[in-house]
Amino acid sequence: MRLPYDWQTAIEEAGGTTAEAKRGALVRLQGDPCERIGYVTKGALEIRSSMPDGREWVIQTVAAGDFFGDVLTLACERRYLGNVTAVVDSTVVELDQDGFFRLLSTHPDALSDYLGMLGRKTFAIKQQVKLLSLPDLRSKILFWLRGQLGEEPRGIVPIPETKERLATFFAVERPSLSRELSRMRTDGLVKVTRKSIELL
Repeated sequence: MRLPYDWQTAIEEAGGTTAEAKRGALVRLQGDPCERIGYVTKGALEIRSSMPDGREWVIQTVAAGDFFGDVLTLACERRYLGNVTAVVDSTVVELDQDGFFRLLSTHPDALSDYLGMLGRKTFAIKQQVKLLSLPDLRSKILFWLRGQLGEEPRGIVPIPETKERLATFFAVERPSLSRELSRMRTDGLVKVTRKSIELL
């Protein structure tokens, strides 16, 4: 079994910088120019887009071992689509675009590992687009639960952090999520606890 690529060391040796972000810290603002590619070595970040009515929805969760800003550097509009916030105390290493491309061109293992991550990220984005296009909240919840369970037809899915965060993921208010979960429980579709949802 191949060991994970050591991105932290590779980026630092290529001239990258390391930064610490405390829980709740704002790492990037929505609309900020994307000038460097980031890699989370510890912790997790969330990219949230703000709506005109003040609500937010999660564009992407960047876990340890994931990149952010890499796709934007290849786009014509290099600006962050949402606020980038540390979910927990996190460590990020960053490198400019030219340095990152030099790293990929001179390290075949890095290129192979990165392309694999890019493929998984693309699939996750397509799943998120499909989820948001579903007609109602119940359909979105069921789609998310089945995605978390993979090939298992039923099982228990942990609630990520809090129901507030889960509601933000579905782009709804927490009371709306709680009401729909209550209706689904009454209909015999799920069992809900404070920390998990079981698909029956």
